[in-house]
Amino acid sequence: MRYLALLLLFSPSLLQAQQKDVFRPESLLPDHIPVARPALGELTAALRARKEHLGLDGLPGPGGKVSRALLLLPADRSGPGVLSFEIEGGEKAGVWQCEALGRGATSTRPRDRWRAGLIDGATIYYAPQDMADGATIPGVYDLRNITPEDYDIAVLGRPAPRVLALTAVPEKRGKGKVYFSGVLSDWYPEGSAALPVDLVWARDSQKGSQGAKVPVFELPPGRSSPEAASLRARQLSADPGYYRGPYGRYGFAVHTDRWEEPARLSDPAYAGRPEARDFRWRDTSGCVKLRPACLELLNAFISDQRARKRRPQLEVYETPLLDGVRPETPAR
Repeated sequence: MRYLALLLLFSPSLLQAQQKDVFRPESLLPDHIPVARPALGELTAALRARKEHLGLDGLPGPGGKVSRALLLLPADRSGPGVLSFEIEGGEKAGVWQCEALGRGATSTRPRDRWRAGLIDGATIYYAPQDMADGATIPGVYDLRNITPEDYDIAVLGRPAPRVLALTAVPEKRGKGKVYFSGVLSDWYPEGSAALPVDLVWARDSQKGSQGAKVPVFELPPGRSSPEAASLRARQLSADPGYYRGPYGRYGFAVHTDRWEEPARLSDPAYAGRPEARDFRWRDTSGCVKLRPACLELLNAFISDQRARKRRPQLEVYETPLLDGVRPETPAR
């Protein structure tokens, strides 16, 4: 009788039945990824032809229900990845997919331990996951739109006046927890309502993900300027555990850039730059980068799920299968 029970337990038909409802991230792989033009509409149409729903919203999670967006990244980070998520309500309801980058800091010259890759025949090198500003680390992150209603925001570098206005503390603020974040003016492109998104390593949500065995620790701060020390103190006041992250890294975000603005495209100072004609060249510095239209939709996904009392999350999943998905390269 015991032999029969084991036979039934491990029979192929029963295993298939047990696994038929298991979500496989690779099921969302596109057949190609355009990089010379915004691909949100094209990728979304192809995904909707295959899937009406993703089944990633309202899942059981630690402390309540979670809803997840899924970022597929190639093992060779010189190539693009794809972000998929589902908005449940409103005029933007439906599944969405767009191109995304999680490459990290890059160089055109070799550096110790940096990985080599090709972009349209040109060799680049990108920092590995365990280094500061390195390639995006697979695992699960909590998502929060960086809004002045929920955040005290410091605009770093040279703050543009319009960005200071967008990030200023409102006259009336809710009674919820107030977080803290540093942002860059370039994350707020002209003509777009896109907001950067705080990407926080979800320590309680890594089970079953590629982040389950990633070492998490805090790196002691090195020498820093008075300004950096002040920012660190503000961050610790808002979140005492903020600087404890995977490989000691912290400060992740999902953001966009200004490469698609007509003013920049027509500026002689940027003439000939590859970022304008090929999405893969754009810098990510350890974060995740999207085009503005896709980031606006991700903002809507986060707001929609928070309104449903769910915890919005991003699962980053690395698959070498994406290395075989051809990027549609720009015409020279």
